[in-house]
Amino acid sequence: MNNLIKFFVKYGIYFFFAALEIYAIVLIVNGNYFQRSVFYRNCNEITGEIYKVEEAVTYYLSLKEVNQDLSKENVELRNKVFVLENKLQSMKNSGDSIAHSPLDPKLEYTCLQAKVINNSTSQLQNFITLNRGTENGVKPEMSVVSPCGIVGIVTACSKHFSVVMPVLNPKSQISCKVKSSMNKDTVATIKDIGSLVWHGGDPRYAKMKQVPRHVKIKKGDSIVTSGYSDFFPEGIMVGTVHDFKTGEDDNYYDIDVELSVNFNNLAYVQVLDYKHKKEQADLEAYARRDSTKK
Repeated sequence: MNNLIKFFVKYGIYFFFAALEIYAIVLIVNGNYFQRSVFYRNCNEITGEIYKVEEAVTYYLSLKEVNQDLSKENVELRNKVFVLENKLQSMKNSGDSIAHSPLDPKLEYTCLQAKVINNSTSQLQNFITLNRGTENGVKPEMSVVSPCGIVGIVTACSKHFSVVMPVLNPKSQISCKVKSSMNKDTVATIKDIGSLVWHGGDPRYAKMKQVPRHVKIKKGDSIVTSGYSDFFPEGIMVGTVHDFKTGEDDNYYDIDVELSVNFNNLAYVQVLDYKHKKEQADLEAYARRDSTKK
């Protein structure tokens, strides 16, 4: 209490002066029309600027919820796309009309939402950690994508978390194709397929190798997944052709691919579950064993 009294004794004159100044301003504003109009106009402008700042801060703080909602919506839309693609494929294979097509085709892929909680892009072998694990249905060897394109493959899981080996890892090799080289009415052939690899350095770029010289390529062409694996469905965006040249073997190109996913800003992803993965793997393993016996 003594310290408070000493404070007011020492600085009281300044508070008294400030109070007199405020009182004088009030008298001037209330007693003069021009000064009053100028004062209220300036107050409105200041208030407007404060509201703008408040709105900007509120919008920024709400971006997390907006991103979560958009991520959930993307998952729902991707699942609907899988339904439609399977329905169209079943119609194409059977030759049935829309009226006779199956209403509930068995999905080959379903996806679930996950949030990136740890991510590295500057290491030679990068990894991503997600906030979803076995309790949510995530298993090793599931593929991971974002709305912009492919991310990587799940390598390990615990009950509540999972680790993803992204494209930005030398051990990752993704089967891809150059979209513009494909005839829209035909299926990709093995000659049109190349492998996407990353050897470190800039996280924005990777290499696509083993693409034959007969394939027509130009800068800006889209690179998409080939479908020649049980990890990613066909047609998922990978990136675009940044540059290309003849590789060590003159029969093939080395393509610089600008990745479509910005791994530095990765926040939400989708984990794809291929329902027939085990059946396909078991059948292929049986076929290999059978061929070695012969």
